[in-house]
Amino acid sequence: MKQGRISQTALKVALGIITLSVKDGWAKRLPPRLVETSERLLLASGAPGYGPRLMRASKKQWMVHVYEIQDRLMPGQWEGFGHRKIFMQQQVESAIAEGARQVLVLGAGFDTLCLRLAPQHSDVRFFEVDHPATSAAKARGVAAEGQPENMIQIAADLGKRALSKALSEDGRWHGSRPSVLVAEGLFLYLKDEEVRSLLTEAAACTRPGSRIAFTHKIPDERKVVPMIMRLVGEPFQSAVRSEDLPGYIEGTGWAMISDVDADPAHGIERYAVAERR
Repeated sequence: MKQGRISQTALKVALGIITLSVKDGWAKRLPPRLVETSERLLLASGAPGYGPRLMRASKKQWMVHVYEIQDRLMPGQWEGFGHRKIFMQQQVESAIAEGARQVLVLGAGFDTLCLRLAPQHSDVRFFEVDHPATSAAKARGVAAEGQPENMIQIAADLGKRALSKALSEDGRWHGSRPSVLVAEGLFLYLKDEEVRSLLTEAAACTRPGSRIAFTHKIPDERKVVPMIMRLVGEPFQSAVRSEDLPGYIEGTGWAMISDVDADPAHGIERYAVAERR
């Protein structure tokens, strides 16, 4: 990501969700309030080009066709945005039901999970950590929505600042509390050693029994997609097969507890859950 610039991937995912909501039966499948909240956050972000005109266009059928054409380059990736949102919300709600009292979303982008769930769970603290430029843009929308008292945004470049330091300096995260972490669409932009380093940092900040739900890119021989991502300044950096995850995260303080994800509907990413040991 270019310094000082809002994440183009974060903007793209939020806009893609809005368009996905007008395709087939997706509006009913997506989590409640996800689409309208995403639209308001984008409008408030100040991102160039993301104004009312684009929001109107994003809900037109011709825009659906544009995404369908793009989907030929990355089969399943567009609808994969929707599957990701559903999966992550299910994992967080399940963890809360089982006793988690902290939620931490890493590289939150314009994700609305914390903003939507915090008012429903006053006894749970919801944290987001993201790059300062993206965090600041999103904060404008969060303020307009009305930031819940139990939702905390932390601006930190995790490529330069350790997660443990960012959380300790904020002072409101408690590593002794059962927690659930989310890393959605993040690891594929980190190198393998950076992924494992972040997992190790996350383990140091959480108690045993806590969980992390994450997505990861699977190996793909096609060259055009990585080329496009390099052009926008946010290239893919890592990939791992789902069946190789146990060895991939070994030694980080986490152990896999989810089954191997072989669902092609998830596009170039697969979903997983690990537990703090």
